[in-house]
Amino acid sequence: MSAGLRVERRGPAALLTLDRPERRNALTPELVGRLADAVGEAGDDSGVAAVVITGEGSAFCAGGDLVALSAVAEGGARAVTDTVYGQFHRLVRALAAAPVPVIAAVNGPALGAGLDLALSCDLRCASTDAVFASSWIGAGLVPGMGGAHLLTRAVGSTRAAELVLTGRRVTAEEALGWGLVGEVVEPERLIARALERAEALAELSRPALYSSKAALRRALGADFESELAVLGAIQGGLLTSPEFRAAAAAFSRRRTS
Repeated sequence: MSAGLRVERRGPAALLTLDRPERRNALTPELVGRLADAVGEAGDDSGVAAVVITGEGSAFCAGGDLVALSAVAEGGARAVTDTVYGQFHRLVRALAAAPVPVIAAVNGPALGAGLDLALSCDLRCASTDAVFASSWIGAGLVPGMGGAHLLTRAVGSTRAAELVLTGRRVTAEEALGWGLVGEVVEPERLIARALERAEALAELSRPALYSSKAALRRALGADFESELAVLGAIQGGLLTSPEFRAAAAAFSRRRTS
């Protein structure tokens, strides 16, 4: 375990568990970097047929850790942009570059960066306890890991706008109806179901599996790379804005009250 991440091998699957339950698995730059490394290492392992990402405790991922991001923002817009490119976007690219499918086992709320993380995976299986929200706008930010682009591809422009512009929460059943997730299972079945899917993928032709994922990613990739390039600069400005400072300060007050 390192930087709030637990890495396990479960048969043909690499199970990566965000392990900061006391912070609802909020993402720090260090955790994001370690997760990107773990995805890359799993992709390089010839015995791994799939990567499964889930969260410890009641949440999948409550988004970016505002305290950690506020500390980065003290260094100015360039420091924020470098962090977005250097860590958060590196994770998005690692998920895309991994030759094997990546399955998000969404056990609870997937908010903000947590939703973007789930969207960056190839397959999504949700617990009935899962809730999805593009909560970035409530902190005065944009979906910095490409969530607006990925949501539009996943659920269409109308529903994507509903989520991104309002921060509305969507239940697991709604997410299934929208095509945001592929299936919904009871909480106690979630990890077992994700591992079953990994077992099924392991039975397939590995060259065909690699090539099929690559084909899907090519369909997404050209415009998405341009979007990531723009987002790094935009988020650099927003994370140093008075609005974000106010949101982060309010969050800190709620934590200590």
